[in-house]
Amino acid sequence: MFDRIRQAFAGAPSDAADGLSSNQPVTGPQLARWIADQQLSSVAQASPGHFDVGGEILGHPWRLECGASTRDYILGLELRGRADVKADPDAAVLVLNRPLRDALERHAYNAITDNLQTSVDARMPEEMRWLSMFDEVSWPELPSSFRRHFAVVAERSEHAEHWVHAHLVSALLNAVEGEQGALRSETPMVLMLARGHVYLRTEHTRRTLAEIAHARTVLVTAAQAAAQNLPAPPPQA
Repeated sequence: MFDRIRQAFAGAPSDAADGLSSNQPVTGPQLARWIADQQLSSVAQASPGHFDVGGEILGHPWRLECGASTRDYILGLELRGRADVKADPDAAVLVLNRPLRDALERHAYNAITDNLQTSVDARMPEEMRWLSMFDEVSWPELPSSFRRHFAVVAERSEHAEHWVHAHLVSALLNAVEGEQGALRSETPMVLMLARGHVYLRTEHTRRTLAEIAHARTVLVTAAQAAAQNLPAPPPQA
């Protein structure tokens, strides 16, 4: 099942024509053409290489922007995504690649021991606090290849099982096991479900259109999975 789904997410033969198969940094005209082809809304940005695009998934808005990094573990430009899908606000799930998990755990441990702290510092990034508070979870249906590349951390395992479903697993694996997979497997990537929203944060390492397109695919796929599989409960009467 996962192989069939992954093939559906794989690049089409026309990718070479629109720049998705190129390892060269995307140019302004290429990005503008891709935004127009995808029929995305766009907000003009003054800084070269920066952008802010958006759309809808199942009637919910999402946005993907590129700008200066807001995390120490991301160097250079950062791709940031957010989808307001109104999912279950109690669902708290974090997906991140394993090299980043190891680095953040070491950083959190050193921060606590160096300052003789006994609790998690509220000034730490949310993803780092979650690693200290929640356990990694897994389940039989989660492919071993996914567990090699990514860690899933959650307050409740059932929320993770409902969100990290086949299509999202496939979208994430396609990047780290495809072209330039070795580089992408080391590239910092965080995907969160929190407060009913989906958040994506990753390094824009090579500044290629393929990186942008993949980030958009992961964000939209994660948003759809959250909206469909973890809807917010009806309001109390």
